[in-house]
Amino acid sequence: MNNLQTVTATANLLAALSLDGKDSTGDRQVNGSALELLISELVNTLTLTTQETKWGSEQVTQGNESKEEEVAEDRALAGAPKRSTDARGSPMVSGWQEVPDNSELMEQVYVKLELIGFRIGRRLAERFAPPNRRLTDTLDIVKFVCKDIWMMMFNRQIDNLKTNHRGIYVLQDNKFKWFLRMSGNNGGAAAARRAQPYIWLPCGIIRGVLDSFGVSTVVIAETLGLPQCTFQIKVVSDA
Repeated sequence: MNNLQTVTATANLLAALSLDGKDSTGDRQVNGSALELLISELVNTLTLTTQETKWGSEQVTQGNESKEEEVAEDRALAGAPKRSTDARGSPMVSGWQEVPDNSELMEQVYVKLELIGFRIGRRLAERFAPPNRRLTDTLDIVKFVCKDIWMMMFNRQIDNLKTNHRGIYVLQDNKFKWFLRMSGNNGGAAAARRAQPYIWLPCGIIRGVLDSFGVSTVVIAETLGLPQCTFQIKVVSDA
């Protein structure tokens, strides 16, 4: 099983459990820090594996020092993250990493993260949708995300929900949990840029939840200063 398959399988496992530590029966438990630790490694791993795929034709072999230097130079010019290795010489990354200055690379990472989140969101909706009433109104579904889904994922609710009643919903989390351990010492713009990939997964989760109720949406997110985060949901008309 490759790195991407391992990460996806782990994400699917967390989707099968209540993310606040207990499932509906109260029997199985997951440490509350598991998802926070997973998301940092998820972004790092997807960035690295996407980068390795892009440079797949330039794999470094043992004893080929000139080729290694050439590949390292190409990676640096492209803004790729530096490769570190474990005791066996395998590539590895860990913790909150700087975002590579490569828009093409990060666009591919965005697509992968958002899709994983989409699958998780659909599973969460199927498992935790209110059993006593059917959610049909879009505003009620968004409220379900703000209250129930956010509580399961982050042990708190969305701080503010706004809508123009014409298919636009804005969710604001003033203390987004995945940002609380990030350092903002590099300045607002730099910190916001580094944090951006870590909100692509929840964008997919939100879209997946709404899609499971038959509501097609586009979800984007931004942060103007850690740990604040804003998600904008735009309902896509069938017409």
